[in-house]
Amino acid sequence: MQILKVEDLTLQYGEQIILDQVSFSIKKGQIIGLLGPNGAGKSSIIKILAGLVFPKKGRLYFKSKLQNSFSDLRQYCGYLIDSPSFYPYLTAKQNLNLIKKINKSELNIDDLLFKVGLFDLNKKKVKHFSTGMKQRLAIAQALLRSPEILILDEPFNGLDPNGFQDVLNLLKKLNKDGITIIISSHLLNELEQFAETFILLHNGKIALEICKETLINSKKRVAFTFENKPSSKANEYITKIDGIFTSDFKTVIHLKPNEIAEVVNTLVSMKSTPINVETLTILQEQYLEITA
Repeated sequence: MQILKVEDLTLQYGEQIILDQVSFSIKKGQIIGLLGPNGAGKSSIIKILAGLVFPKKGRLYFKSKLQNSFSDLRQYCGYLIDSPSFYPYLTAKQNLNLIKKINKSELNIDDLLFKVGLFDLNKKKVKHFSTGMKQRLAIAQALLRSPEILILDEPFNGLDPNGFQDVLNLLKKLNKDGITIIISSHLLNELEQFAETFILLHNGKIALEICKETLINSKKRVAFTFENKPSSKANEYITKIDGIFTSDFKTVIHLKPNEIAEVVNTLVSMKSTPINVETLTILQEQYLEITA
């Protein structure tokens, strides 16, 4: 079932166009990744969906029903935008209880802390929290209104590998529980493993929209680097399969995942063993092209 649809979203400040007729739709339970360089429009979309910025034009549908404004979406969503701020000398539970009163929520705070993995830190003041703990607390805050959609702007910023994995596992668990997630991030490799559909933005427009299944099955840009110049036989083979030499020691070939091992084995048999094999998906390749 389609839970959210955005049509012709346009945002403009004076003569500067930030978003130019952006349209996309999201199915219930999906994880959507918004990608793009700084200034591409990712955060602008999220702030519009949060009712913090008002577009010049655009239509929003929630469960196929046209909404009067983008602000109407607030009642169905939880948000994490910019860096989370809490009272540093209060505990996680005390902070959430304050926010609970403001939101008139009926959720059990202990259950919520357990869900985000902070229950055992119940007596620890937030000023002593790591960045990852603060991010999990921010997600708990976003969950206080029992949202159907979770909208997160760069939730992995500043996290070390352990913190990143903790937040990633939490988001996977929440999605498994039925929450639809919209997430912006610069971390392409990690987001590719996590999201189901990717929207790549550039100069306020959608440069690429692709689903994970297509991404997995599509040809990938594979760069082979050699210690020595490939043999004449290997050169002939590479040319035959449409390989392009970018130098005497490096060639680029577009291959399907199941073809990569076959090409490596063939090059080894021709006494031209690559010392490095670097693989880029369509998403990574397009991102690098538009940000170059």
